[in-house]
Amino acid sequence: MSGGKTGVYLCRCGGNISDAVDVEAIAEKVSGMDGVAIANVQDYLCSSAGQGKIKSDIDAGMIDRVVIGSCSPKLHLETFRAMAKMAGINPMLLEITNIREQCSWVHEDQQEATRKAKGLITGAVFRMNSLESLEPIIKDLEDRVLVVGGGISGITAALEMANEHEVILVENKAYIGGHMIGLSKTFPTFDCSQCTLTPKMVEVFNHQNITLYTQTEVASVDGNVGHFKVTLRRMQRYVDVDACTSCGRCAQECPKDAIALPFVQAIPQAYIIDMEKCVKCGLCEKVCAVGAVKLDDREEDIEVNVGAITIATGFEPIDPSIIEEYNYGRHPDIITAIEFEEMLSAMSRTGMRLQKSDGTMPQKVAFVLCVGSRDFNRANKYCSKVCCLYSQKQAQLVLKMNKDADVTVFYIDMRAAGRRMEEFYHHAQEVGVNFVRGRVAEVNPLDGGALQLRYEDTLLGEIGSDEFDMVVLCPSLNPSGGTQQLADQLGVPVGSDGFIEEKHVKIDPVNTLNQGVFAAGCALGPKDIHDSVTEAMSAAHKVSGFLGKGMISISPEKPVITDACDGCGICVEECPYGALSMKNKKPVLEALSCNACGICAAVCPQEAVEIANYTRKQLKAQAEGILDAGMGVIVYIDPAAYAAADIAGVNRSPYSSLIRFVQVPSIHVLDADIVNHAYEHGAGGVMLIEGTTDEALTSRSKDLYSKLKKATKEHKRPIRYSHIETAQYEKLMNLLNVFAEQVAAKAAKKAGKKEA
Repeated sequence: MSGGKTGVYLCRCGGNISDAVDVEAIAEKVSGMDGVAIANVQDYLCSSAGQGKIKSDIDAGMIDRVVIGSCSPKLHLETFRAMAKMAGINPMLLEITNIREQCSWVHEDQQEATRKAKGLITGAVFRMNSLESLEPIIKDLEDRVLVVGGGISGITAALEMANEHEVILVENKAYIGGHMIGLSKTFPTFDCSQCTLTPKMVEVFNHQNITLYTQTEVASVDGNVGHFKVTLRRMQRYVDVDACTSCGRCAQECPKDAIALPFVQAIPQAYIIDMEKCVKCGLCEKVCAVGAVKLDDREEDIEVNVGAITIATGFEPIDPSIIEEYNYGRHPDIITAIEFEEMLSAMSRTGMRLQKSDGTMPQKVAFVLCVGSRDFNRANKYCSKVCCLYSQKQAQLVLKMNKDADVTVFYIDMRAAGRRMEEFYHHAQEVGVNFVRGRVAEVNPLDGGALQLRYEDTLLGEIGSDEFDMVVLCPSLNPSGGTQQLADQLGVPVGSDGFIEEKHVKIDPVNTLNQGVFAAGCALGPKDIHDSVTEAMSAAHKVSGFLGKGMISISPEKPVITDACDGCGICVEECPYGALSMKNKKPVLEALSCNACGICAAVCPQEAVEIANYTRKQLKAQAEGILDAGMGVIVYIDPAAYAAADIAGVNRSPYSSLIRFVQVPSIHVLDADIVNHAYEHGAGGVMLIEGTTDEALTSRSKDLYSKLKKATKEHKRPIRYSHIETAQYEKLMNLLNVFAEQVAAKAAKKAGKKEA
């Protein structure tokens, strides 16, 4: 024991905790523990009064380390540690134990929830008694930011930051502007999207602090927070963007129409060659007066160093053909809302004229909402948020182009939330748009070209059928195709819906769980232009605040090499990040390259390597304290999977109260000594839950599991490894319950034998 003076502070959280956990009983229990100077209960510890109580106790010299029992440390740990630092104690001597998301919100039985919480707090006190003061590692930041995605969110974020920081903007298409540049008008004001967006696109292209790469993707990301080393892969355009003057001579000479501008207002304003059409006659190259045409253009990798990254990768519409009864792709006049917009926008190939496949103006148009949205069986569970409103806009555009047209919107529920939106809905009704509440059952092409809709009118309680000459499907919005890959490269979790997971949906909506990575716009979920721009500005502000400090504080929870080291070099060989090297026959750590995975500690035959704050002694003490409250399942869980457990709590998804989480930087910090100690002190079972997608770690996980299973078999108690990503909280709950049932059954069987 350290001889320190620990203060234990428990939060009622306005009943969120105290309704399920007897916090007063826990305070009474821990108040008599070795090293505990104060045990106190507050209504809201995160409030000024709650923090003030802790600070005053520190100021009075009553305590020199703090254990807090409250909500998840992912919410307020840094807030409390900043308070502790101001009060004069080392911030690393303050820790939060999660008794809300992972206790009171998931267990209905107050007695069992209280028993579990007692163990968690006791474990935290035991661990705290052996913690030491640690100083953060300070490093300079790279004052450059990468913005991935050149739609309205990426453009806005880039421009907001460019006056203070160097910005690299990457877009995988041949032009910037995203989906917005492909719109005709925007709701609810009917202003022109090109008139709004084109000046910003030009400003991006001309800004001296913005480097723009189109037809470019993120190939790989190395390094760490504040110093990301990013490899960009630029695809061939066959025209030098900087040299091209858009004179058009190349297009005039091309016999196959293989070279063209993407569209008239495209930025960059440079031609591009479609090699599927090109016959490589070379005429374009010959007539180009500035030598911009490069028929030998090749794919190129570009290395950039950045301090922060903003994800603005947007969305893509779902493929409506998965809803087979709508017959998308089987009739040319069954189109998507995106295709509707393309006919009327600057990218139009119909002269900005709405027309059917035969070139005539449609007389009767149906809009079908929620195609793939709010569908719990085949597509997306969520509402795509913008479809109700853009369908009203499109319906009104039909009537503006053809005042005699018959236009009907088929909807499940009409959602027009926000300023001016309800008025917009009423205006659509006033100008003659028809609305039918009910899901469309089928869209059937008929002989002669008409399209039959069969539907249920839920307001009239009738089954209906009608014929139209154009049907517009309003598809669900998915994350863009590269979102998952980019998230994996950056170590950022995505939700079960595939969108980037925010650090906190309410109070940190543009931060991610990676400190130097931010997100905005539809990368975070479906939203309209207004909200996308707002988030982009917010993300830009966050990035500027992050980079503006000029330096970053890195956690000191890194490997510490003790005098027991004999210089064998195994840790150097096993480190997957090259963070250790041999100097003077001893391993030396490059802290900035280290992610504290703990492999070096686990493989050291002399036990000469420890991870600061996660030493063998500390992890064993924590498990010992947790199990002081009775038999349980010790679940060693990494930060990504820990977030899944938190999400389960937020969703009030119940699981067995036998489950006791112990967060570790990586499951690879564990060895047989740690796991055997848990069994020896009453663990009925042990689980290793890993959420990271880093292959440098996951490729070793099954081997780790096999070794631990073999090294702990003498206890004859179950051990299990599973990989659970942040979005898979439902899978995690099922896994926990099945394993806990197995442990409980085995414990009951053993107890029965003893009684016999």
